[in-house]
Order: sequence, then structure tokens, then C-alpha cells
Amino acid sequence: MKTIVALSTPTGPGAIGLIRISGSDSRSAVSSHFPDLKVWAPRKAILSKFYESNGNVLDEVILLYFPGPNSYTGEDVIEINFHGSYYILESAIKELISSGAVLAKAGEFTQRAFLNGKLDLVQAEAVGDLIASESRSAHDLAMKQMKGSISLRLQQLRQQLIDFAALIELELDFVEEDVEFAQRPALFKLLSDLKSEIKKMLNTFNLGNAIKNGIPLILAGAPNAGKSTLLNRFLGENRAIVTNVAGTTRDSIEERFRLGDHLFRIVDTAGLRKGKDEIEKLGIERSWKLMLEGQIILFLIDPTSCSTEEALVLETEIISRSPKASLLKVLTKYDLWNGVDYHKDFPNSLHTGSNIDLKNIQLKLLSLTNDEWNGSSDILIANVRHAEALSSALNSLIKAEDGLNDGISGEFIAYELKDTLESLGSITGEVVADDLLSSVFGRFCIGK
Repeated sequence: MKTIVALSTPTGPGAIGLIRISGSDSRSAVSSHFPDLKVWAPRKAILSKFYESNGNVLDEVILLYFPGPNSYTGEDVIEINFHGSYYILESAIKELISSGAVLAKAGEFTQRAFLNGKLDLVQAEAVGDLIASESRSAHDLAMKQMKGSISLRLQQLRQQLIDFAALIELELDFVEEDVEFAQRPALFKLLSDLKSEIKKMLNTFNLGNAIKNGIPLILAGAPNAGKSTLLNRFLGENRAIVTNVAGTTRDSIEERFRLGDHLFRIVDTAGLRKGKDEIEKLGIERSWKLMLEGQIILFLIDPTSCSTEEALVLETEIISRSPKASLLKVLTKYDLWNGVDYHKDFPNSLHTGSNIDLKNIQLKLLSLTNDEWNGSSDILIANVRHAEALSSALNSLIKAEDGLNDGISGEFIAYELKDTLESLGSITGEVVADDLLSSVFGRFCIGK
């Protein structure tokens, strides 16, 4: 492989700019720029001068040398810390390219780490997730995946299946003798156990995906119930228009914020009522769709304009349309309510005034997420690609089990077992195609 070079720190002025070089002949591409360097001490910070090809000193730098295979990529890796000047960094990269290196593609360093056996594909993707993490829970999830708990479990599942698949294949070589090497009762049990295990992993996807990309928090309720006001309070800015005119919000507004250990995706939706025009009807339809996909729904109720009966009907409809979501009821403008006992019909609801008591709502959300979204399991599926591969494996297992029940030929059973193995292997990279690698590592930043 050619020696690659890239800037591994963000572009723009800064105290430090790090350039990374990787390849079997990294030292050849770099050594001419360090004529004063006589000893390349591995894994030690070396203060030296970086010379341009014309003999001028470009910068005084700190150099680190990591001989392969004991490096991130498994190749010889050199990291050079320059001062973070745009001119210095651009000039240094041009010099290194003129000395034989080529500019790295997005994610190429981590891709080489995968190809050289330093990481499997799940761990490599976790590196990208770690860089992109925006909350403690997303960071912790990426760290768990980098440790290899998912990979280890998948390897165990594959190995169990490989042993039986080999016996099925062996039977095909002795089809005329009508022998049975793979005991059918044991195979039935294995398929059942594998199905159960994969279903458990798939059931963690909603949690894992929400921790990684943000827990969907939907603001729902009748028009003018205080949804846009609450959105603005969460964000600390006037993101949504707030007026006394009902139906101001016609379309959904989505923003992100951190609370405690979690990232939330908060969505302000159009008020729920019978739409007065086509645009409002479309907005209300989108509100219901978002609630179906949401994980937590804040149901805002304004007792000054919504009767108990109307609110109960709306709550019942929200629950029926979003049975898997956690529902938190918030009575807004409660300081303006002159009636009595309104809240008795809404147990465990939060009572807020005209300005909305944000702190109480945040505490309730923290309590809810700590109970239900702590991500304590070592195996959480957060990657859509992994979930799709597991679903494909599960479908193949079901077909194999159905085939055994129907007494079909071992050749068809072997085919489904092979598909299962390929689906599971595609997650860790044991079975991989070039287009898959391009898709995975193309989402990385250049220099990682």
C-alpha cells in the first residue's frame, strides 16, 4: 500500500496541528525533511526541525514514530505536531506528497487498521461513533463497542452455527448413503437458541440508536398549549414563534440539546385539532407520525382553554397511537386556572405556570431517562447496518427451521445456514465486500 498523509486535527488556526503519515515506507517519505534527526526512537516525543525541500526550516515540531505492527494502522505511523498555522500545515502536506506520500481518503487510516487486523468492523465503526459522540451516554456506548463485546458474542454465535453447517455439508457428500451427521433435535435447539439471542439483540436497537443519535422528545397537545414556549425554554433561545393565536406552528421544528448524560432531539409539533385548511391538516398528520416514532412524549395541557373531557380524549388517542412511548403530562398556565380539581383527572402530571417550570420538567426527564435509558447492557445495537444484518440472519434462521419442520432437503437447509453466517459475518467484517468498506469508512473524517 502507498504511504498516506493527512491532517488529523480540524482545519483553521490553532495551537497545534497534527499531520499523520502511515505506510510501510513512511520513514522514506519523511526522513528527507528531518536531516538533523539521527535516531528514530519509537514511541518517544522528539523535538526537531521540519525542513522544506529548498532547505528552509518550515517549523520546529514534535515527532512521534510508531513502528508497525505496533501502531494504530498496523503499519509504520509517524505523527508530526506542527504549530497550527494554515500556511504551515498546507506547506508541510505538499512537501510530504512531493516526497512520495499520497493524500489519504476519508477514514483510510482506520480502514487500514481493519484490513491489518487491528480492529474488526464493529470496532472500526465505533471509532467513528466515538468521534461523533455528543453526550456521555453516546460516548460510553461507543467505548463499549470498541472493547469488542458485540464482536465476541457474534463470533460465538457464528462458531456454533459453523459446526452444524459443516455437518450438513458433509451429509450432502453422502446423500446416496442416507446418513445423518447433524442430529436434528440438537439443530432445532440451536436454531431456537440463536433466534432468541438475535431477537434480544434487535430489541436493544431503539435504545442504542436513541442514545447514539438523540432520544426523540415530542412536544404534543392542542393548539396554544405552550409547546413552542417550552421548546424555546429548553433551547434557551427564541427558536419558535410564540403568539396568542392558536395554530401558529404549522410544521414540526426539531432541535437538539443535552440534559444530564443524554442527547435529546426535541420536536415541536403542530397543535392537535381538526385542521382548518390543507396546510394545517398536513402539519397535524405529521404530528401524529412523529409521535408514533417518538420515545418520550410531553403532552401539554392548557386547562384554561381545554376541558377535562377534551384533554382525556386527546390523551387516550395519543396513548393508542404511540403505545411504546413514555408519556409525561404537563399542565401549563396552571396559575391562570380558576377551576378546581382539574389535576385529579391527570395523576402524576406536572403543574406549571404561565412561564413553565422548566426545572421540574428537566428533573422528571432525568428521572425517566436514568430509569429507562441508562444503557447498562454491554450489548446494545446502535448501528442501522448491524440491525439490518441481524434481521437478515433472523429471517434465514426462520427459513431453516421451517425447512426442518417440512423435511426438505439438507441442501436447502445448508443454503439458509450459509446466508445466516454471511449476515452475521458482515457485521464484524469476517465476510465483507469492497462497496461495504467504502460505505462504512467514507463517513469518517479525513485523517482518521
